Parts: sequence; structure tokens; C-alpha cells
Amino acid sequence: MALKPPSPPSVKSLVCRGCGAPLEIRAPGRSIVVACGACGAVLDAQDPDARLIAQYETRSTVAPTIPLGTRGRLKGEAWEVVGYQVRRTIADTPYTWFEHLLHNPTHGFRWLVEASGHFTLAKTASGVPNTVGEREATYLGERYRHFQTSRAQTVHVVGEFPWIVKAGDTVMVDDFVHPPLMLSRERTGDETTWSTAEYLTGEAVWKAFALPGSPPAPVGVGAAQPSPYSPRSRSMLLMLAAFITAAVLIHLVFSVLSQQRLVLDQAWQFSPGAPATASVMTEPFVLDGRTSNVVAEISTTVSQGWAYFTLTLVDEETDASRTFGREVSYYFGRDSDGAWTEGVPWDRAWLPSVPAGRYVLIVEPEGPQSFNYRVRLTRDVPRPVFVWLAIGALILPPLGFWWRQLRFETRRWEESDHPTSGQDDSVPHEQRVKQDT
Repeated sequence: MALKPPSPPSVKSLVCRGCGAPLEIRAPGRSIVVACGACGAVLDAQDPDARLIAQYETRSTVAPTIPLGTRGRLKGEAWEVVGYQVRRTIADTPYTWFEHLLHNPTHGFRWLVEASGHFTLAKTASGVPNTVGEREATYLGERYRHFQTSRAQTVHVVGEFPWIVKAGDTVMVDDFVHPPLMLSRERTGDETTWSTAEYLTGEAVWKAFALPGSPPAPVGVGAAQPSPYSPRSRSMLLMLAAFITAAVLIHLVFSVLSQQRLVLDQAWQFSPGAPATASVMTEPFVLDGRTSNVVAEISTTVSQGWAYFTLTLVDEETDASRTFGREVSYYFGRDSDGAWTEGVPWDRAWLPSVPAGRYVLIVEPEGPQSFNYRVRLTRDVPRPVFVWLAIGALILPPLGFWWRQLRFETRRWEESDHPTSGQDDSVPHEQRVKQDT
């Protein structure tokens, strides 16, 4: 069933005592003051004669982003814009934000706050949040982190308000965030007020109030802007765990199905200058089964020296051959830092995709000293390096995802009182609007 538009609220008209401009009160009985945007007069909205409360100097007419009297629906409720104020921090580098006061006859007042294209819908907190020092606050079971403390000044006001407001008013503002939520504490000399807010996109605001054109483009990351990555972080972690588990299981299956059969295990002795030991050839051996790898392992008694081996695997039926070389070296000693070693007296080589057949192995050793050595060939051995390569490839997309998530949060906090990065970012924080109103 379509929602019926809310009935028009009663409107009280009066004339500004400062400049004679017509003014309207859209929340009679609730609004305490009404401010004239043309001359800066602040009038008593509950006085039949519209008594002048304050007058401040204004150099230009204030034009709210959403005109006063505009009506729309946010969070399923009807709201009307009844007031507008511009606020600015008192600092070496001030930033400015804008607050539209919304009114609903049943639900009272809300603040639609806009800062650099980021919007939040705020209301008075229903209780007093608990604070832990100055770095944390809890409210309705949620933990909020302190974001920023600043002294804010009201620069311009126009429309009606449920409190006495005028240009020049200053308060201390403490913001705490738990995206997409925010807590704000405003303190004056004798009063503390808490409000809670929820992040809105500019598109949602423009649609709610049927505004023409497009909303202002958001600049940087808003203090309460929800991360687009957080909702997917858990699923990304679960997907990564599932893929890694699958890769390990596949490796285990191949390990079970692999032959891992020892086809050659033979030992020899080498002596420099002895032709009989310069080259040896094994007895024929059979490599059966599917085309798969062969692992050649060489272990020696080399000590304080080195040895080099040229190995050739020859298929007796086709005369096809594969030649590869391996070097081993092993040194050890002791110095002022203690015992040390360098190298190992053994080595291993992987020969991929060796067809089944009848083979012999020719070994040609060389080196400056005598040593014993042993050669072992093992058929069809699963190689763990492929599992690690698969895991490395699988982890790259999640690492990129988590880097973007970290970068998003870093940009959020860079302009806060607690930056997570010492580097300046080219895009300022959501509230850093360097403009003169």
C-alpha cells in the first residue's frame, strides 16, 4: 500500500523586527527562536510580538542547501526542514560543516549534518553514554572510538530552533565513531548534550527530499562512513581458508596416489686422477607407470671442499637422454664468534615428466679431493613446492582486499586526533572544507 503524504503542518507567519522580512514558524509551540537569514536577527518564536532576542552582523544572505520548508521522508518518517546553521571550528586551519534542522510533529527534531558531501542524521541521545577516559565511549551496547575534539562556533543561522541560538555561540565538540554510527558531545560552561547519528549517502538525502540536480560529491572518507570492505572481510577469510584447504587436500590425494618408488640406490668412491672413478654407469633399471618426475639425490663425504657431478639419464630404447649437473660443498670451522658451517655435503634434483622405460644413469664426478658418494633415484614423488605456489597465488587477492580495507581506515583517521598513518593524504577528511562562508 502506498504511503500517504503527511498533512501540511500549521505555519505561523511573522515579520522580522530587524529588517521587516517575512518569516515563518513551521513548528509552533516547539520552536523557541527564529532567526532571520537576511539581517541576522534572532526573535522569540513563542512571543506573540516576536520579541528581538539578539542581533548579529551578517554580510550575506544565508542559503540553505535544502531550502526551508522542504519536506521529505528519511527512515520511513516525514520531515520538514525548519532551520539551518553553519558551524566552523576555531583552529589554525578551520573547517566548516552545515546542519539542517528537521521537524516531525510526532518525533520532534533531527539534525541532518553535511560535511564535504558526507551526511549524518542525528538526534538527541536517549541516555548518557559511558566514557572510558577520553578515548572511548559506550552507548546501547556499542563501543565508540574517540575521533576528534574541537571548539566549534556558529557562523550563520536561519530559520527556527528549539533552543536559543545565535551567531558567535561556541561549544566544545567531542566526536566518537562506530561506523556507520557516531556519538557527539557538545559542552558549554554549564551544559553537556549528547547526540547520536547515523551515516547517510548524498544520494539517499537527495532522493528523500526530491531535490534537483546531484548531491555534492563526497570528499575523502567520512568519520562515520561505513567501510565497503568490512561486510566482505569475513567471507573473504572463509573463502581463502576453503581454497587453501582444497589445495592441501589435492596435494595429499596426489601423495597417496604417487608411486614414490626407489628405483636406484648405488654408492661409489672418487679419487682425483684415477680414470676408473672419473665416470661410472649404473645397471639398467625400469621406470614404469605414468609419465612423472624422478628425484635424484646425491650424498657425499665431502669435507672442507667441493665436488661437482654431471649426471645423464639415458633411455636405452630411444637413446633419448637428459643431462644435468649438481654441485656440493661443505666447510666448517671456528672463529671468535664460535663454530660456523657453510654449505651441505648433499644435493637434490627434480627431473619432471620422465616417460616410462628402461634407463641407465651415467655419473661423472670431479673435485680436488677423494670422497665417497651415493646416488638415489626415486620415481613419482609429490612436490610440496606446488602447494606453496598455489597458496601464494590464492592469498594474493585477499591481501589486496585487506590492503584496500586498511587504506580506507587509514584515510578515515588521518585527519582525526588519532591518525593511524604519519603520512599526509592528498584527500582531506570529510569535515575539512576550506571555504569562507
